[in-house]
Amino acid sequence: MKEDIKEPSKETKKLSYKDASGEIQYTLRSDIVFHYTMQKSDKALLGLVCALRGIKPTDVKSILVENPIDLNNIGKESVMDLKLTLNSGVIMNIELQMYTDKFWIPRSILYMCRAFDCIKEGDDYSKLKKTVHYCITDQDLFNAEPEFYAKYALLNKRTYEQYSDMIGINVLQLQYLELATQEDVDNDLVYWAKLFKANTWEEIQTLVQEREDLAEVADMILELNTDNQAKEILEGQRRYREQMASQYAAGCIDTEEKYRVKLEEKDKVIEEKDKRLEAKDEVIEEQGKELDAANQTIADLRKQLEELKKK
Repeated sequence: MKEDIKEPSKETKKLSYKDASGEIQYTLRSDIVFHYTMQKSDKALLGLVCALRGIKPTDVKSILVENPIDLNNIGKESVMDLKLTLNSGVIMNIELQMYTDKFWIPRSILYMCRAFDCIKEGDDYSKLKKTVHYCITDQDLFNAEPEFYAKYALLNKRTYEQYSDMIGINVLQLQYLELATQEDVDNDLVYWAKLFKANTWEEIQTLVQEREDLAEVADMILELNTDNQAKEILEGQRRYREQMASQYAAGCIDTEEKYRVKLEEKDKVIEEKDKRLEAKDEVIEEQGKELDAANQTIADLRKQLEELKKK
């Protein structure tokens, strides 16, 4: 029987990120570490929300985590997106995407639409809330011009006039940190990108020196990296994610190849049918000519017969 993950003992509580060194096994890029940390640390959640939205902390009165997690009841296949509702009524759905996903674009649209569809049947449409899907990734998910923080909206293709600001998709691409703008720096997005990218405790220690209010985040990351039961959960999900990503990629390649072969076979069948149709058309055309000639012969004979009757 699986034991519940208990509060750290007094001995564990003495552990501090300041005393840790070397590589971090499970960084903030782990969706469980990310989700757990954000729901436990109000300061971290507020900071990230403000950075992603480009707003001031004073603009946020409350943040509701709609889907908090329980480490004791996480399955390896659990969806770990973080869904938030702000006091302003804005819905934020934040996901980490650390594996290549050929179908990320349609999937992100689906997630955004599901989050936007927050009313019940019969409810007034005025209850719909502005919804933005945020993706934090270190992968090239689409073939586009490299950009550190990309924002996508519903626009008129000719005039670029915005159809509505009710929905949108924003993508923070950690691998393009060098392309960050001054606005990204001012909004603390660059700082958060560095925090996500940090792979060693030395990097974390340096970053926390800049923002001591986030020391609790570093300690929570350490807690999850040193608790045996938490590490078992993290490792299980990591292996599952890698296995699924590998199988998915292989499956996509295999599916693409099968689809290509089927298309080629279909094209050959269509080509053969076209040839047979052309041959049939030629036969029909010849038969039509013969029929026209026969009709003309019959008409001539009838005419001759009428002339003979007159005599």
